This record gives sequence, structure tokens and C-alpha cells, in this order.
Amino acid sequence: PPLSQLPLWWMPRQMCHCVTGVFVETALQRGREDKDVYMINHLRDLFGKLDKDLSGQISWTELEENLLDPRLLTFLKEIDIDVSEAKGLFHLLDRDSSGLLDADEFLSGCLRLRGPAKALDL
Repeated sequence: PPLSQLPLWWMPRQMCHCVTGVFVETALQRGREDKDVYMINHLRDLFGKLDKDLSGQISWTELEENLLDPRLLTFLKEIDIDVSEAKGLFHLLDRDSSGLLDADEFLSGCLRLRGPAKALDL
């Protein structure tokens, strides 16, 4: 029907629905961003913990020595990786095949392994 035939209460109600939709979408986006910031900070802390020799890189040996660390176990659980798959994960993250993970390889690789993109990367 033409706008002139709609009840007067209809338009403000529809506008409220639009505003509510925008508010909800903004809140959801903020929640995703907060979760990403938390994950990045968590991964930086984890990298620092795993880098025992403070070289700025993680070797397989350093990672293997920490496989029982609760923070590493929690992270592996979050990305649905079993401890038995840790060596494969290490090699997957080692994009330049150097046998070492620098902070960028570790952070970007771990972030890629979250959510639906994980299946494509594995």
C-alpha cells in the first residue's frame, strides 16, 4: 500500500527495528573484535613463554618441551588440535620451512587456524 495509507504508528515502529538491528550488529562486531584482541594478546604471551632462549623464534624442541604447559594445551583445545598433532601444526605454521617459527609466522598462522578457514588451511 502507498505510504499515505499506512497507519501512523507503523513508520516509527519500523524505524525502531532498523535502529535495533544496527545496534545489535555493532555489538556483535565489537564482540568479535574484542575476542580477536584477546586472542592476539594470548598468543603473544604464549610465544614469549615458548621462546625459552629468547631468540625471537620457536624451535620444534622448544615447543615440544612445553606440550604439557596449560596455556599451550588450552590454545590447542581452542583450535581443536590434539597434542599428538603438534608437530604437524608446527610444520604447518613454519611457512618458510626454516625449522623455526618467528612471531609473525606463529601469530598469523595461529589466527588463520581459528574458525571455518581452518579446514581449508589444514
